[in-house]
Amino acid sequence: MLWKPKFCIGEGLIDEQHEALFKKVGELLDDVNMSVEIRKQECIDAILFLKDYAVKHFAAEEAYQKRIGYPDFDAHKDLHEKFVKTVLWNEKKMVTEDFSEKSVKSFTGMLVAWLLYHVADADQKIGEFAKQTKTEVQAATTYDHSEIVCRSVVKVLKTIAELDTSAIKKVDTHNETFAESLAVELIFDGEISGYVAFVYPGEFVKKLIYSFMHFTPKEIDELVISALFEISGIMGETICRQIAAGKRYEMKPPFLTSRSEIKPDEIIAIDTGIGVIEVDFSWNN
Repeated sequence: MLWKPKFCIGEGLIDEQHEALFKKVGELLDDVNMSVEIRKQECIDAILFLKDYAVKHFAAEEAYQKRIGYPDFDAHKDLHEKFVKTVLWNEKKMVTEDFSEKSVKSFTGMLVAWLLYHVADADQKIGEFAKQTKTEVQAATTYDHSEIVCRSVVKVLKTIAELDTSAIKKVDTHNETFAESLAVELIFDGEISGYVAFVYPGEFVKKLIYSFMHFTPKEIDELVISALFEISGIMGETICRQIAAGKRYEMKPPFLTSRSEIKPDEIIAIDTGIGVIEVDFSWNN
């Protein structure tokens, strides 16, 4: 069950719509390994649902933000618009490939990771503002790049995977084996440029997927890679937004790379409690 009561923001209609979306995405995740006919029909149903959802739910949520004077309305609306474009792009890809297993898994992995983080992070801020609670605001200039990277990784993993933040810490050395690892790289251009690469050991990946999809993948397939791309993109965006400090930049889509080809200015290792991941990065700003 992907939906959790703690995802509620305290606005009845919006919470009901969120729960319905989680249910539909959960059905798609359950059927992703079923027969071609079942998988195709479930995916078509999910696409139709998401299109209708984008129109009705996003409109309702944005109207609610305006009604309460939510200060980050424009940024939140931009997240909605980017999601719609991503869904439409995936729809075209899946139709072209006749809803192949690979294309459906790629779409599903992205969808689950995006949904969990958006509802558990971005939407929660709306509820917090509505309740007039104070949110912690930390200036990026307070921390060096290494600290920004660590804090960003902790924030995203806590939100998506519900990992114990007390167990997540930067470590000087580690005994992790990266022979069967996946390295996901993101490149940034603009007033600030550079790249960040996340190196995930195979066992960490399996535990991470289990933490929010509630199954252990037998192999690193399109669903797993797509979810990792989405999570890496969220972490990369969180990091760069703070380092950029108002400067304009563009983040390129994540891609798999070879760990041996990464030549970073700085390397840090982060013990997540379910395995150590490596973050390599270089910035010009």
